Amino acid sequence: MTGSESESASDDVNSVFAVADLHKSFPGVDALKRVYFHCRVGEIHGLVGENGAGKSTLMRILAGVIQPDSGTIRIKGRRVTLTGPRQAHDLGIAMVYQDTRLVDDLDVAQNIWLEREPGSFFFIDRRAMEQRSRALLQRLGLEIDLRRTIIELSTAERQIVEIARALTVDPAVLILDEPTSSLDPTEVERLGAILRALKNEGTGIVFISHRLPEVLGLADRITVMKDGEVVETVVNRGITEDYLVRRMVGRQLSLAFPPKQSKARTIGLEISNFSWSGRFRSVAFKVSKGEIVGLGGIQGNGQREIARALYGLLPASGEIKLNGSRIALHSPGEAIRAGIVYVPADRRAESLFAQHSIRQNVAAPHLASWSRLGVLIRSAERNAVAETINRFQVRTPSIDQPVGLLSGGNQQKVVIGRWVLGRPQLYIFEEPTQGVDVATKLELYRVIRKLADEGAMVIVISSDLLELIGLSDRILVVAHGSIVDEVAAAEATEERIIGSAVSSSVRYERERAAKPRTEEVEWNQNDDWPEERNLPKNTPSAEGVPDRSRPPLLGRARLTWRRYGSVTLLLALILIVSAFTSQQSPYFLTPRNLGNIFIQIVPLALVSIGQMMVILLGGIDLSVGPSMSLTTALASYLVTDNQNQLWGTAVCIGAGLLVGGINSFLILGLKIPDLISTLSTYSLVFGLALIVRPSPGGSVSESFSDFVTIRLAWVPVASLVVLAFVVLGEYWLVRSRAGVRLYATGSRPEAAFVAGIPIRRVRCLAYLFSGLMAALAGLVIAARIGSGDPQAGTQFTLSSIAAVVVGGTSVFGGRGTMIGTLLGAALLVLLQDVLNQLHVTAYYQYIWTGALLLVAVALYSINEFRRR
Repeated sequence: MTGSESESASDDVNSVFAVADLHKSFPGVDALKRVYFHCRVGEIHGLVGENGAGKSTLMRILAGVIQPDSGTIRIKGRRVTLTGPRQAHDLGIAMVYQDTRLVDDLDVAQNIWLEREPGSFFFIDRRAMEQRSRALLQRLGLEIDLRRTIIELSTAERQIVEIARALTVDPAVLILDEPTSSLDPTEVERLGAILRALKNEGTGIVFISHRLPEVLGLADRITVMKDGEVVETVVNRGITEDYLVRRMVGRQLSLAFPPKQSKARTIGLEISNFSWSGRFRSVAFKVSKGEIVGLGGIQGNGQREIARALYGLLPASGEIKLNGSRIALHSPGEAIRAGIVYVPADRRAESLFAQHSIRQNVAAPHLASWSRLGVLIRSAERNAVAETINRFQVRTPSIDQPVGLLSGGNQQKVVIGRWVLGRPQLYIFEEPTQGVDVATKLELYRVIRKLADEGAMVIVISSDLLELIGLSDRILVVAHGSIVDEVAAAEATEERIIGSAVSSSVRYERERAAKPRTEEVEWNQNDDWPEERNLPKNTPSAEGVPDRSRPPLLGRARLTWRRYGSVTLLLALILIVSAFTSQQSPYFLTPRNLGNIFIQIVPLALVSIGQMMVILLGGIDLSVGPSMSLTTALASYLVTDNQNQLWGTAVCIGAGLLVGGINSFLILGLKIPDLISTLSTYSLVFGLALIVRPSPGGSVSESFSDFVTIRLAWVPVASLVVLAFVVLGEYWLVRSRAGVRLYATGSRPEAAFVAGIPIRRVRCLAYLFSGLMAALAGLVIAARIGSGDPQAGTQFTLSSIAAVVVGGTSVFGGRGTMIGTLLGAALLVLLQDVLNQLHVTAYYQYIWTGALLLVAVALYSINEFRRR
């Protein structure tokens, strides 16, 4: 053994960064204890250790995501205090996270340059951004349509996009946390070449991975961590995997896979003619009881889709027989009842309730079995969960600890333990050891093999071919959505599996090229792009299979439809309703009626635009209606002929901003949920409006009313101003840095934060803006009615939410348009007028508003299901 080092980080003058005596604790655990660590200029420094060793905590401190309790950090010899990711970026520190920190609802180019967009101070140069993004991705060996949203990409593609984003910082320090966990061997080789090139350019690289062969193949030095402490730093000369494992776990550990049994087995699962939407077709295979079957090949060829269809997540066709009986799997519930369970690769998104306890996560599917007459027997639940936690050796101080605080390996044990309680017949594992340390990986291998030995059927999907070969009894090679080879465990090699997949790809391309174009492409409305449907999502990984990026014109058209498709349908609905009403009522299209409709749209549009900014961030503002009422009450005293109208108007606007500020303080300062906070201010402001003006009365200056309601011919000027404001606002949302900040924060706050976006400031400004727009809407109401009314804005709370949702804004945040919100407000006002024209009682207006809101949310949910 060679190269053991003992020098402290601070003593190394060539360090691009160094930390000394670093300490960080979380409730119940010391994550870092007196850590010394440094990385040199032009060095790849491997960082290894078990899950929970403190590797990610240390690197997140360097990335500015969390702050240490004590210790010093030096960047290029200068002592710094990192207060946030933006400061870390400015110092040249970039981090690629294991669970990618990308924004699902933004496109590829926007994610790559998030918070570092080229352009002026306010606006983004989209063309330059796309050119630079394309150059970065080509450098990484990936060609992709830059206008695709992140949610449409494969896991490997997302990983490469995040690496590209890290390179935009021109990093002096590049930190990669499990960067190869979702990459196939070809992509790993490409990444290695990129890292070596960056190293030669002088970049200091920290490479965190549980794949020890990759660490040994890349790193110049390797640091081992255990239990929050640095065990040893060694020069990578003559270092072996066994040595690193011993230092990581503190004991000798065999790297062998569990032994396989060769006894005769009974067939338990039979699948034939299994197909779904062009992603896989005519799939047929059998799985015996006690057998582990691997789905191998190049990633993105349909393995994942086959697994998800078997769990009822995708509507596949074909025949499935379990123990000789044909079954239908239309939902995960049906699959679970049939004895089929699925452990997906994305634990946090699809397997765990991160904010809930370990007990709640394990018990969730089994509550009925521990209940009597609908009442849960808590002791039975706790005993069963505790037994499971002990069986799988989950490291936790309590079963009531939030599962999100566990390491990746322990989280995976919780997921597996949950399903083992139900004793299913078929387990489907997708990337079962992704992001877990060597010791935990071996534990999981033994768990999976034991499940098979006990008679269960197991299907495993893994991008780690050595893992797939060592764990499986039989491997089915999948290419282009079909099974192209079957390999017994004794005959399985990496060359055999990759060779089968690649030769199939080349053969497929030749056959495809020989077909006329009309036969080649079968369009399916669920497909993203016809030519890509049967190709791997990340085709550069397959030799001989060229990547096909979507043509720019189609990409732009698709982007426009994605953003404005619902707006177009809403506009069509408005025109249809208008045409129908004009046939029923001759008064509908008169200038007088149209003018009244337009002026009624103004206050609803204003307050809805403010509401939209809050909902765009995943929040809600219930106080807008009372704020409007308070504004009208104040205006009846302050905006009169006897008062300074400018001063009075300023006070009214200030009142709206004050309400927005109070909401911000309650939500961001006191961390009270927005629903509770704004419901509280709803009551407070409504009561204040009644105190200021107990009943309708007072008078607003006629000159002010005339100014607000002035018309150009029959068209209210205020409506033209609102229209211009919406058009400019829409351009601002699409093209400005602030607009991208809004969408990013609403779609995925944690991703926005690590990109350097000040998410608290963004949310604060949104609530202030909502208060401002409510005040402006209240002033328009005051000008129209000419007096103060403490209940004038009551109906606008629900109406503003309805207008925003009907206009296409996601109630979960991250998607929405100002134009859609304006049209949503217009539709609500139009329907009220239509009901009046048709002599329908006003009470039905509330029914129509509620029905519209319900339909809009239902359509959104359906679209979201298809999208995902």
